[in-house]
Amino acid sequence: MSCRKLPVFLLAAVVIFICGWFSTRMASAGEGTFNDIQGHWAERVILEMNAYDIVHGYPGGEFRPNNKVTMLEAVVMILNTLGWGEEAGQADLSGLQFHPSVTWGREYLALAVEKGMLTRAGLPQIDSQRLASRVEVAALVCLALGLTPDASQVTFFDTGDIPEKYRGYVGAVVKQGIIQGMPGNMFMPGEPVTRAQLCAILSRLIDRKLIPPPPPMELVVGRITSMDMIKGTVLLRNLEGEKTVLLPADITILTASGTTGPEFLKTGDRLKCIVDVRNNVRYAVLMEDASIANSVEGLVVSFSRDGSDYKLTLETNDGDYLTCPVEDDARLFRAGSEINTCRPVENDYVQAGLDVNGRVVRIDIYPPERISGTVVEVGGASLTLRRQGEEEEYAVSPRVQVTRNYVRGMNFSELRRGDRVEAVVMKRTIFQVNLLSDVLTGQSGMVSRVHSKAIYLYVGDEEKRYELDEQVEVIRDGRLIDVRDLRRGDYVNFEVDGRGYVITIEVLDEDEGEFEGTVKYLDIYPTPWLTIALPGGLEMEYEVSGKVDVLRDGDRINLSDIIPGSQVAVRVEDGKVTEIEVLDDQNLTVQCLVSGVNPERRRITLEINDRYFTYFLAPGAAILDRNGKPVSLEDLEGYRVEVRLKDGEVDRLTIL
Repeated sequence: MSCRKLPVFLLAAVVIFICGWFSTRMASAGEGTFNDIQGHWAERVILEMNAYDIVHGYPGGEFRPNNKVTMLEAVVMILNTLGWGEEAGQADLSGLQFHPSVTWGREYLALAVEKGMLTRAGLPQIDSQRLASRVEVAALVCLALGLTPDASQVTFFDTGDIPEKYRGYVGAVVKQGIIQGMPGNMFMPGEPVTRAQLCAILSRLIDRKLIPPPPPMELVVGRITSMDMIKGTVLLRNLEGEKTVLLPADITILTASGTTGPEFLKTGDRLKCIVDVRNNVRYAVLMEDASIANSVEGLVVSFSRDGSDYKLTLETNDGDYLTCPVEDDARLFRAGSEINTCRPVENDYVQAGLDVNGRVVRIDIYPPERISGTVVEVGGASLTLRRQGEEEEYAVSPRVQVTRNYVRGMNFSELRRGDRVEAVVMKRTIFQVNLLSDVLTGQSGMVSRVHSKAIYLYVGDEEKRYELDEQVEVIRDGRLIDVRDLRRGDYVNFEVDGRGYVITIEVLDEDEGEFEGTVKYLDIYPTPWLTIALPGGLEMEYEVSGKVDVLRDGDRINLSDIIPGSQVAVRVEDGKVTEIEVLDDQNLTVQCLVSGVNPERRRITLEINDRYFTYFLAPGAAILDRNGKPVSLEDLEGYRVEVRLKDGEVDRLTIL
């Protein structure tokens, strides 16, 4: 939806430009400057607009930046900035009526009617002496660009002074950053616009890529890749590629702190140039790198030209889509090193640095990394893996693809602790996971002998021989060691693949560390001792500290509440257990003595390691003798039995 035409009665009469506005061309930045703008807040934009051939000075080298602008001057300036000056010369004036004072510039007014900036009926009322106010310039710009009115952006302290018909126009240009407020959050709607202010407004149209530079001029922003001061050539690179510009030897180059000459430029400098059709530089600024005010990251959906702007569209880690404009000379980095020859492509994972205007000024591309490890914890949007003895947590993309053995698809939530996986990671975010289901994980044992291609381990009460993978990883204290550095008697966790080859060995420190396993024995008196069986059968025995913390579901419990057969995680410090977390005591199998039964309530009391625990029988629980035949609950008291618990209830009981 475009802005409506400016109401007739709000348009003032306009007058021909004084001859100095057009007739006296200012020299380029390399030839001189106006003598009345040095140190003026709008010095740069005045020089830019002069380099574009949009504004010129007065005789004697003056620009008169604080002179007020008439409505006709504003119309001509806007049309010339949009590159419509030649069209004005061909505008159809037939049937149009103008105020008698308008003797020059009627073709611009006629073109403004064609473009929807003015109305045909309002032309006779335009007085050439009327100055252009801030709201009138806002309306002309909004109408010329076809912006959609948006009064929601009008939040100035003097909003009430802005005529209601203008508020949408003002909001539209404020939203685009074309016109800014005055000090104190005031808009001052009736204040006349000065030559300097109008230069700043129109310069923003080009700088913010709302319009291209007026032909035949071109704006080039890039980094210097090479120079030839003898020939006066400078090679600039940006996302478009490389462009050679001709830099006059006597040109004055503006900087943040003053000016400099071509001889002080160097490779890597960021240069903003306005060049003519022959690539001669008319204006040059040595620019500082833009500060990054914010950053976003995600997968690249697209990176393409949209009109005069590059646009980067990302799918963020939250699954949202975000599109940002990109500066022509945005810096590109891959794996931390700056690159000059490529752009981000679809499915690259990037972090985009944005300036205060929300434009991308830096793009860091993170190449995919393939890693492997053992699952420690599966979160809703995270995955913790153990790699080379260290636990690392990764974010997980909403688009994560999970497979089993690279073939069958599965859900991320199906991954379980102890699974061996390979993952594709970009900037610590996982995008692909493959479950290696033929890897036997979580084995443990004690080293017996080590040969060049095989290792002997005691697993439970049996010594077993395993072939060693050529790339076997052996880890002690979080560092890789040679397999030959293993010692007889070392306690280890190890992983075996489907071929029967050991692929990972982690040496356990008996006196320090965290272990998971099954409680085999727990002696309470006189000194507490705990025997824990690790997966694979390795048993480790520890004295329990008198200050041990015992937890279940985050709540503290007594040491005596731990049921042998429970799955636990223990922390060992200086050879003593200092913390025990019960992971699962509702699903286990234990051998014990039946000390009491209650048939009416289907409840049974078991003596386990000299302590007593009472359980209900699950519906349909199997109660069997040693031959597998059903027996009555009343006949069990005093028998030694094997009990299987499921969800905290006796699911199966067999007499031994």
